[in-house]
Amino acid sequence: MAHSPIIIIKLLNALTATLAFSCASISHSATPDEAELALSYGSHDFVSIATGVSQPLSAAPAAATVITADDIRRMGAIDLNQVLETVPGLHVGLSSLRFSPVYNIRGIHTDKNPQVLVLVNGTPITQSFLGDRGVNFNLPMESIRRIEIIRGPGSAVYGADAFSGVIDIITKNGSDYQGVETGIRGGSFDTAAAWGMYGTRVNDIDVSLSIEGSKTNGDSDRTTSTDAQSVFDQIFLTSASRAPGAFSTGADQVNTRIELNTPDWFSRFWNWRQTDLGVGPGLTQALDPSGYAEVDNYLFEAGLHEQRIAENWTGEARVSYMDINTLSRQTLFPAGTVLPIGNDGNIDFITPVQPVAFTDGVIGNPEIYEEHTRLDAVALYRGLQNHTWRIGAGLYYSEITTKETKNFGPGIIDGSVTPIDGSLTSVTGTAYNFMQDESRTVRYLSLQDQWGFAPDWNLTAGIRYDHYSDFGSTVNPRLALVWNTRQDLTTKLLYGRAFRAPSFAELFTVNNPVGLGNPDLDPETINTYELAFDYHPTFDTRIGVSLFKYEIDDLIRFVPDSSGASATAANTSGQDGHGLELELDSKLTEKLDLRAYYAFQDSTDLGTDTQTAFSPEHQAYTQLRWRPVELWELSTQVKWIGERLREVTDPRDPLEAYTQVNAAITRTAASGAWSIQLSALNLFDTNASEPSPAEPSVPAGSLIPGDYPLAGRALYLTGRMAF
Repeated sequence: MAHSPIIIIKLLNALTATLAFSCASISHSATPDEAELALSYGSHDFVSIATGVSQPLSAAPAAATVITADDIRRMGAIDLNQVLETVPGLHVGLSSLRFSPVYNIRGIHTDKNPQVLVLVNGTPITQSFLGDRGVNFNLPMESIRRIEIIRGPGSAVYGADAFSGVIDIITKNGSDYQGVETGIRGGSFDTAAAWGMYGTRVNDIDVSLSIEGSKTNGDSDRTTSTDAQSVFDQIFLTSASRAPGAFSTGADQVNTRIELNTPDWFSRFWNWRQTDLGVGPGLTQALDPSGYAEVDNYLFEAGLHEQRIAENWTGEARVSYMDINTLSRQTLFPAGTVLPIGNDGNIDFITPVQPVAFTDGVIGNPEIYEEHTRLDAVALYRGLQNHTWRIGAGLYYSEITTKETKNFGPGIIDGSVTPIDGSLTSVTGTAYNFMQDESRTVRYLSLQDQWGFAPDWNLTAGIRYDHYSDFGSTVNPRLALVWNTRQDLTTKLLYGRAFRAPSFAELFTVNNPVGLGNPDLDPETINTYELAFDYHPTFDTRIGVSLFKYEIDDLIRFVPDSSGASATAANTSGQDGHGLELELDSKLTEKLDLRAYYAFQDSTDLGTDTQTAFSPEHQAYTQLRWRPVELWELSTQVKWIGERLREVTDPRDPLEAYTQVNAAITRTAASGAWSIQLSALNLFDTNASEPSPAEPSVPAGSLIPGDYPLAGRALYLTGRMAF
C-alpha cells in the first residue's frame, strides 16, 4: 500500500522516511512517483542501486551512500575523485598505469581496480581490455544529478565486477535545468574549464543538452628523482633517464550529453573524449614527457521506463551500444637506452642475446577498439501481498580489435642487431600483435523477492545466473534481513556473493614485455557478511554503523615468469578481511551542518599470511558546512588517511599517514541566478603520496622508490549563471 503524497512531503521536510516505515510493514518499496518526489527535494533518503527498486535509504538491504548535486556543488568539488573520497571506507588511490584512479573499498586494492562496477544511469561502462572504467576515468561534476554507492557485493543484481562495490552516476535531465546554465573555472596548474547546459520541454518530451570542457597541464612539482631507466643507466653506464623530472599528468577533456525523456521512454547519447592525456609515471615506470593517449568513449542507449504491462505486472527495458577507441603514443624507455634483449625481441635478464642500444628509444604504440552491445529487461510483479518480485534477463556482447606499431619484440628484432633506431613496424593482424581480436557473449537471468513477512521485518532474497562464452557460468546469491527495530532504528543482516570476470588482457595478452594472458583463468569470487545499523536519534541526525567480513578466492595476479622480465596471469590464493564503518550526518544548527565518517579495515593476504598492502587500515573524514550570513556558505573538509603497508617483497618503510584539508567559500545571488565560488584543494600543501609498486630485483625496492606524490595546493575560482 503506497503512502499518500501529503504524508511523503511531511516526511521529506522532516528529513527522514524511517518513521513512515515503522508505522507499517517496510515491505512496500517506494513507488516511482514517491521516489521522484523525494529526489525533487534533494533527499538522500531514497536509493535504487541496492535492489534495482527505489526504496528508503534506511531500509535498503546494503551499506549505501547517496551524494546529490547540491552536496557536490557546496563542497566545491572539481571532479569525481574528490566526491568519492567522502564515502565511508572508500579511498581513491593511484594506479601505476597513467595514474588512473583506484577505488579502494574495504581494503580490496589492485593496480587496475576492476573490482568496482561503475554505472552511468544504470548502464555499466566497464571496458573489456583491463576490466576497469578505462584510462584516467574521472568525470566532471556539473552534469551529475546524484551518485549512489553501495559498499559490498552487488552481483546478484548487476553481475560481473560488482565485487567490492557499485557506483551509479546519475546525470541531469531536462527537468533539472532552468533554461540555460553555464559556468567557467580557472585555477592552478594552468587549469581552465567551461560548460553550458540547456533543458526545455518540447511537447511531452524533456530535452537536455550539456557540454563540459576542461584542460590542465598537471602539477609540475609532482616529481621523481629516479625511475626505471635510472636502473639501466647504472648497469650499462648510460645517461638516458629523464629523471629527475616531473610525472606527466596533463589532460584535455570534453564531456557531451544529449537526453530525451518522456514518462514512457528515454534516449541518451554520451561522448567523453580525452586528448593529450599524460602517461603518469610512464608505461614501464620510465618517465615519458612526450607520450600521450587519446580516448573516445561513445554511449548510446534507449529504453522504456517502468510501466504497466499486465495486472500486477510492470516492466522496463533498455538497449545500449558503447564504442571506445583508445590510442597510445609512448616511449617505453627513452632515447639512448641500452637493454638486455632476448631472442624474442623483448627484455630478458636471464638469457639475453646481448645488450641492445635503442637510439630513439623503445617505442610501442598500441591501439584498442572496443564495442559493447547490451539488452536488458526487468519485470516487477506485485500480485502477492507483501511481496515485490523482480525478474531480470539480458544479453551482452563485447568485442575488441587491436592494432600495434613498435620497434621491438618478436617478428621485429631478435637481439642480434644493435643499435635499433626509431623505425616502426606494424604487427597489426599478425601473430606478433600484443593481442588478437577477441569477443565475449554473456547471457544472464536474475530473480529477486522483497518479502515483508511480518510487521517491521523485510527479507530480500536474490540470485543471478551468468554464462560467459570464454570461461563458463557463475551463480551469485544474496540474502538481506532488514528489521525496523524502532521508529528511529533499523537493523540489517546481509550476505552476498559476487564475482569479477577475468579481463581480456588477463585472458588473451601475448607478446607483451610485461604481462601475459592465461585463457584458463577462473573468475574471482567474494562472500561478504554484514551487520548494519541505521539510527536517527532526531529528524536532523543520522548515524550509520556497518560491520563487515569477507572472504575472497581465486584472486587474479600476474606471477613472475622464469625469465624475470615478464609475468603471467594466474588464479592465486585469496584475501580475507573485516572491519567497520561509522558515519554521521547531522544538522547541528540552522546554519551549521556536519558530515563525518571513520572507517577501519584489517585484511590478510592468504598467500603470504600478512596484512594486505596499499590499503589504509584507518581513515576518517569530516565536512562542516556553515552559512554565517544569508547568501554566503563556507565548506571545510578534512581527510585523514592512515599508514599503509608495503608488499612483503618491498624493503621500504610503510607509507606515513597524512591529512589534507579542502575548503570552499560560495556567494550566491539572492535570485539564485548566479554564484561565485573559491575552492582550495590541499589547502595547507601537505606532502602526501600513493604507493608505487615493489620491484624486488632492484636495491631500492621499487623502480620509483619515492612513490607517487599527490598534487600540491590548488586554488580554483568558479562562476556559474542560470538564465
